[in-house]
Amino acid sequence: MPTDAELASPIPSSAGTLAAHRLSDRWPVLPLRLALALAFGTLGIVSTLALALLVHGQATVRLEQEVGAQLDELTAHMARTLDQGMFERWRDVQVVAALDTLREPDAPLPAKRAVLERLQTTYPAYSILLLTDAAGRIVATSNGLIEGADVSARDYFLAGRERPFAGDVHEAKLLAKLLPQAGGEPLRLVDLAAPVRAPDGAFAGIVAAHLDWAWVREAVAAFERTLTRQRAGTEILLLSRDGRVLHGPPDLLDRTLPSKTLAGARRLGGDAAGPRIGPWPDGRDTYLFATEPTRGFRDYPGLGWTVAARVDAGRALAPVRELSTAITVSGLAVALVGALLTWLLAGRLARPLDAVCAQAERLGRGEPLAVLPATPVREIRDLGQALDAAARELRQRDSARRLLVDELNHRVKNTLATVQSFALQSFRGLDGAAAQRRDAFEGRLLSLSAAHNILTREHWAGAGLRPVIDEVLRPFEAGGSRFTLSGPDLRLPPRVALALGMVLHELCTNAAKHGALSRAQGRVALGWEVGPAENGLRRLHLVWRETGGPPVATPSRRGFGSRLIERGLASELGGSARIGFPAEGVVCEIVARVEEV
Repeated sequence: MPTDAELASPIPSSAGTLAAHRLSDRWPVLPLRLALALAFGTLGIVSTLALALLVHGQATVRLEQEVGAQLDELTAHMARTLDQGMFERWRDVQVVAALDTLREPDAPLPAKRAVLERLQTTYPAYSILLLTDAAGRIVATSNGLIEGADVSARDYFLAGRERPFAGDVHEAKLLAKLLPQAGGEPLRLVDLAAPVRAPDGAFAGIVAAHLDWAWVREAVAAFERTLTRQRAGTEILLLSRDGRVLHGPPDLLDRTLPSKTLAGARRLGGDAAGPRIGPWPDGRDTYLFATEPTRGFRDYPGLGWTVAARVDAGRALAPVRELSTAITVSGLAVALVGALLTWLLAGRLARPLDAVCAQAERLGRGEPLAVLPATPVREIRDLGQALDAAARELRQRDSARRLLVDELNHRVKNTLATVQSFALQSFRGLDGAAAQRRDAFEGRLLSLSAAHNILTREHWAGAGLRPVIDEVLRPFEAGGSRFTLSGPDLRLPPRVALALGMVLHELCTNAAKHGALSRAQGRVALGWEVGPAENGLRRLHLVWRETGGPPVATPSRRGFGSRLIERGLASELGGSARIGFPAEGVVCEIVARVEEV
């Protein structure tokens, strides 16, 4: 036989509802269009950031290698230029030393001086050219200065007696005051010398040239002017054999750089001698740099110089940052536009879904389904068709259920009528106390039948508390308003409606025989309260209070009606029932736990 819950609910409950509630407790429930907009916007932002990071990394490596290759090429070219320039000066001195005018001891001094002057005029970077005798005393100079001075202790004389000589840059001693520099800078010279041999091959002296260091600065400046158009901010440095900065930024000039300063920087390629990136000892930012040693040219052995070119890494890699910024800004803009478009398109997608949700709500309420709007989304169309099929299935099941309930009601009513007929036939002819018991039994059957009729009208889906009370109290009104009712209406499940109807009938019957309803002035106040739901149950507190009847005394023993209320029907109500007998009238207090219907 179907239970009350099976008869009352057309749609079976599902564990999915509980799972959905648990999921919503952990995750916020968002509208579809907002969820899609956030999803696509987040995807766009994450993709943009990932792309920006990827491009930044790859572009940084490529640009570092490109700049490093440019610096590497620059230093190699600069080193070759210096070597070739020094080779030309190296050859100048040897060519002059081989001229007969300087080799002949008897050649006039003006002629020898004229040879030196002609070479200085040809290449003004020479500060002075000089000719010494075999003892190291200056015989003639290109400008007449320091003639007669003794240079026999100088390195260029000592080395130049044997072979051509090239000496590293140094500050001038004899010429510092005679040839002052613009701006007060010290005169710095590079020494070149070659031996002069007499026609008989004997050592006759040396030809020496003091090359002004300014020619190196001019050569570097020419390179830097070219770099300004190609790679702005590039600095060229020239280091001596021992690592002293001969030319470069003022903060580094004349400082000796430890070899590990440059060797410890990170290489930009597989070549150990290739370009690198790292800090420099002048305390500035990280630099991209390359170095190239001078190796000499032909018979010129070189001075062991090292050419270095550096550029601030932040400045050199600025295009990468600009590209990354442009990608990020553009990507974020695209992500924002995509999110807005998704918001708009999701609105069109959400409308048929909202219609499907409304269909599901109508289905839950048992209402007819509306026609769903057309949609190009197959899944939504399939869902709507599934709801239509479910609605048809539920209507068929509901029709079968109603048919079953109607048949059951019919049989129950027939059974009650049969029982009532048996009772009338069995108790016919009784009088006195037996007749009273017969009437009580018949009244209980009628009360049960009345409650059954209410549930039948509601198809056993429950009944309202107030209709049950009105149905039970109607036979006892006796043409007047003898009952005062107060309390909210409440839907009762079938089992509770039947039990409460029986309780009220017993109270009315007792009041009509022995209590307030046995007198014309007697009244009954029936009030109830409904508490909040807890675990799907609501607390019903109902009080029956009689006044205006005969004085009441506590009975020596409980009658059948009292026992039926306190022991039998109380358990059906899922609570308790207590009957009191104060002198002014009977009081019955009922507390029940009622399922929400």
